[in-house]
Amino acid sequence: MVLVAFDAVAVAVAYVLGHVAFGLLPLVGYDTGTLFWTMGFDIVPLWPVVLVGTPLVLAVQSIYGYRMTLRDSGTTATESPASEPESVDAMRAKIRRSETADRLRERVARLAQTADMATPDVTVIDSETPNSYVASRPGEQTLFVTTALVDHLDDAELDAVIAHELAHLKNGDAFVMTAAAFLPTVCALFTRTLGRTLQYSVLCHWFLGGDDEDGTWVAGGNIHLVMLLFAVIAIPVTATLYLASTACYRLLSRIREYAADAGGVAICGSPAALASALETLTDDQRPDTDIRTAETGVRELCVVPHAITADEQTAPNGRAERLAHRWHSITERVLPGSHPDADDRIAALAERQSALDRRGQS
Repeated sequence: MVLVAFDAVAVAVAYVLGHVAFGLLPLVGYDTGTLFWTMGFDIVPLWPVVLVGTPLVLAVQSIYGYRMTLRDSGTTATESPASEPESVDAMRAKIRRSETADRLRERVARLAQTADMATPDVTVIDSETPNSYVASRPGEQTLFVTTALVDHLDDAELDAVIAHELAHLKNGDAFVMTAAAFLPTVCALFTRTLGRTLQYSVLCHWFLGGDDEDGTWVAGGNIHLVMLLFAVIAIPVTATLYLASTACYRLLSRIREYAADAGGVAICGSPAALASALETLTDDQRPDTDIRTAETGVRELCVVPHAITADEQTAPNGRAERLAHRWHSITERVLPGSHPDADDRIAALAERQSALDRRGQS
């Protein structure tokens, strides 16, 4: 229901911003007489747009949210183009991923049978960060495991982590979270695109305007003014929607992590193994203020909130990048974390293990 409510709000916001953009168009030709008429909301009623648009947004989320998750994980570009020969290291990495995936499929199939559920596809990511997550859409479920996770955990711990991910799938978390990531991502993408477009508009206005013999300078100035006025309205609105949707998305992620821990224990039968795995995975603390990892996406889906990839970060270059860096720093301090504290999860699992031990003794 929360997801549907946010989709309805997103459709309403798009409706309002569309009217604002359409209403500002007469300013390009200094036609102020029709400015307020085009800004009116009686051209297209709101409620039919919301009733039709909300199911469409839900459909887009289910289709493209899954694809965006694959893109953000970097798995869509693992294969090299045929025209570019692979290096020896790349071939070895591909062989290793294939062998690891084959071993994991047997393990996943066994645990899925225990959970009485369909076996998901298994994809191995070549990464130095030990992590895992699942993504889902109707008719398609995929478990992602990094090579470092397989290297860092023993058999019991690996079973426990895979069981945790299978619990996400069985509870329907994977589909909900994959779809829920779509709205914050689109809001962030829209804001960045609008900011870049406005920046290019300024450059074109000042450096490519030329003389005013044919009126191009005036027309270009009017277009820039319209874009500036639209940005003044649109950026705060989309930023607010981004903060609200991301906060709900992360709070939902925190709640579902506890449920997945409990479900994973029910599948693998060992709270101690999952607690030990969490201790191992959280020993190597990763930075939480990285611009790239701060953005909503794969991190919220992972068993621990660490980025899958580990690209080197460069210092912000230019005013726009510095503003973006500052914005992400502020939002990370304001927004809740995507996962419960690892110590709290481990303590809850320890209580479950103690309860199992007491039942075994009685």
